[in-house]
Amino acid sequence: MLKYILLGFLNYQPMSGYDLKSLMDESTSHFWHAYHSQIYTTLRKLEEDGLLVSEEIEAEDAKLNRRVYSITAAGQAELRDWLAQTMSEPTPVKEDLLVRLFFSGSRDRESTLNELRLQRQFHQQKLALYNSLSPHHLVADMDATPELLREARFWATTLEFGKRYEHMYLAWLEDTIRTIEAF
Repeated sequence: MLKYILLGFLNYQPMSGYDLKSLMDESTSHFWHAYHSQIYTTLRKLEEDGLLVSEEIEAEDAKLNRRVYSITAAGQAELRDWLAQTMSEPTPVKEDLLVRLFFSGSRDRESTLNELRLQRQFHQQKLALYNSLSPHHLVADMDATPELLREARFWATTLEFGKRYEHMYLAWLEDTIRTIEAF
């Protein structure tokens, strides 16, 4: 998936690995996280595969040189082909808290409740963050073009998903806390 995230962002405009990581931190990392090392490894692989090209932009201080990546025609075709494929199965859910809760029958009740309350606090913070975001802030980080303004409408739908997910998760946490308190 990281491959397509990088191709997608580079389809908007050329960027350095640092720029891509910063942009991901403000957008896609809310639903698909990647570390710096993964990003740079994937960028090198995409370049080896001919989907990207890069050039080193020299700075006065050689330590500040930047490698800027641009998508190739082959990279654009790869991105288009991927977007044209319909997802034919739901994405499996991996949720660490559910695994822990599933096996918590022998666990101390208060420890379980404390963990759930802590998770509630984390999800409240995440919801507050989502409520403070606007998909249009990403446009300001890139060259504003009419195409990006259209893209921002789609970005807004993913932000809305995040908000609804956090509301659902918080409601589930409240119900679960009440249920366990009643044991």
